[in-house]
Amino acid sequence: MLNQDLKILIADDDEDDFILIKEFLHDGFPDKNLQLDWARSCSDALSCLDKTQYTVCLFDFRLGEPNGLDLLRTVRKSGYALPIIFLTGQGDEVTAVEAMKSGASDYLGKASLSGKTLSHAINQSLKLYEEEDQRRKAEKALNDQDILLQAVSDASNCLLTGKNHKESIVKALGILCKALKVESAEIFQNRDRANGPRKFSQCFSWNLDSASSENIGDPSQNPSGEDIKPQSHISPPDENIFSQITIGDMPLPEREFFQKRGIASFTLVPITIEDAFWGFIRFGDSQPKRQWSKNEESLLQTVAANIGSKIRQHNDEMAFHSIVEGTSSQVGDDFFSSLVFNLTSALPVSKAYVSEMVSYNTSECSVLAGWDKGEITNEHMFSVKNTPYEEVIAGMVSFNSDFDQESSNGHAFPGRENIKSFAAVPCFDSHFKIIGHLSVMDDKPMLDRQRTLSVLKIFAARAGAELERKRNESLIRNMAYHDALTGLPNRILLNDRLEMALAQAQRSQSLLAVLFLDFDHFKMVNDNLGHDVGDQVLKGIASRLKKCLRNQDTVARLGGDEFILLLSEINSPLDADNLAKKLLHVTRKPLIIHEHELSITLSIGVSLYPRDGETSTELMKHADEALYLAKNRGKNCYQFFNSKANPANGF
Repeated sequence: MLNQDLKILIADDDEDDFILIKEFLHDGFPDKNLQLDWARSCSDALSCLDKTQYTVCLFDFRLGEPNGLDLLRTVRKSGYALPIIFLTGQGDEVTAVEAMKSGASDYLGKASLSGKTLSHAINQSLKLYEEEDQRRKAEKALNDQDILLQAVSDASNCLLTGKNHKESIVKALGILCKALKVESAEIFQNRDRANGPRKFSQCFSWNLDSASSENIGDPSQNPSGEDIKPQSHISPPDENIFSQITIGDMPLPEREFFQKRGIASFTLVPITIEDAFWGFIRFGDSQPKRQWSKNEESLLQTVAANIGSKIRQHNDEMAFHSIVEGTSSQVGDDFFSSLVFNLTSALPVSKAYVSEMVSYNTSECSVLAGWDKGEITNEHMFSVKNTPYEEVIAGMVSFNSDFDQESSNGHAFPGRENIKSFAAVPCFDSHFKIIGHLSVMDDKPMLDRQRTLSVLKIFAARAGAELERKRNESLIRNMAYHDALTGLPNRILLNDRLEMALAQAQRSQSLLAVLFLDFDHFKMVNDNLGHDVGDQVLKGIASRLKKCLRNQDTVARLGGDEFILLLSEINSPLDADNLAKKLLHVTRKPLIIHEHELSITLSIGVSLYPRDGETSTELMKHADEALYLAKNRGKNCYQFFNSKANPANGF
């Protein structure tokens, strides 16, 4: 935009000012081809904007009634997206603020105008507009992607849970059409015949214009479906590749037929079932040549694969529904338990397991739920090394209808005893990362490889989503109650534990202590060595503090270099006294961080329950006041809130 010729609209009712601005523009842009239009009023300006796409506008405040500010607001309200520089003969700051709030890109006083100032303001406005335009486009792309992701999720869920495969496929097409903003979608089945021409029969369709859908019916009967012959331009040029065809390439009768329906091009997505080409989805689009991202292609191909799976599962509908109905209302652990139970019933097999990847380095997995010959198995860890699961965590499916026990080399894995056949598929998260696997086993050979793997793949997608949701919930809970840097409990979790400790202390009539501590001269570390070193110091000291405590005690980070230690059920103030001494000692040991040897000291304030307070607020407040006293005593020491009761003389 900065290098293109400029089309500039000048809205000013003073002809002399227009001539002067025109001269400034030619002075400021001597090497550019300028198209300058003059509007004497708001109505003239709006008329010009309707006819011409301008690069930038210059609006004078004193334009008559309505004035330039009114024009600016009208232009922005009408949705015109272009830089607008506001001009005025007065240096009125109130007007400037109102102009900027109303959508002006810049504000200039006419008294200071020159070719240099005007060209600088225009270039800056164009640069900012271009950056904002790129940001808007990026946001739109992200928003469109989110909408499509949600639509793919909804469509996949529709395919997964629909009781009638025909209705669920048509509904999934409708969900996708609305998200993609296309006019129609049809599914065509490959109707190859051994002794005849190749044809594609339409078996499902959905139309956006009428907001209605049509299920053509059984493609084997094809009472009203559209047959597409191989010489037709509508058939896919390459049956296995995502492609697009414009109607301009079609014969005239077909072109006119689709033009009347507002369709300019078709996007074709192949459907494969068990690695064999089955047919394709044809999306009718009003755009002649839509630009599809690789991610969009991948998502549509994913949906096409799901549709293919749905069609393939039609013969197994009753078994398939038994799994869906058993798990659709479940979440979390209940979902996993229900899934393995229903898998064994529907396939049928004797064993089923849902496992989660725990460590990619050591290839360790955890069984979340298992069903083994009539009962749920306990959760346990196992390694996939030298087991059939190795290829699964590498992203492949595994199927062995006659399992060789010796192939596992004696390594234990869930359900390996007395099995004859084995099948497993990976579970992916939304970023296509393997996070677990779904497996079934039986004490007799599995004969239907296609059906078994199809069912597992579908439910592995749901299991992967549930695994990811479970992980995300755990992460959110951890983030809500723990400090991001040190991993220690934060103020929220500390308050909960302090309240519980107080309740227990009241019941048992025992003591507890609150130690408030922070680092001495920590600001100097950040100022002199940087916050990265400071963060490493905080993590290192936090680790040392944790090692000084019992299992029932808590160390929490409040923020910065402030930490709280909660000692529950102590016998006497001496316990807090001894811990404070220990903390001072262990933190004095130098830390080696980025080749820096750092010696850190602490100041500690101590309050005791019930002597110094009976509520969490009182104990925290008095510990803070004791910390303040420790700082005043020269730092690198500890101080009890009530110094007379301190068992350590001198502190």
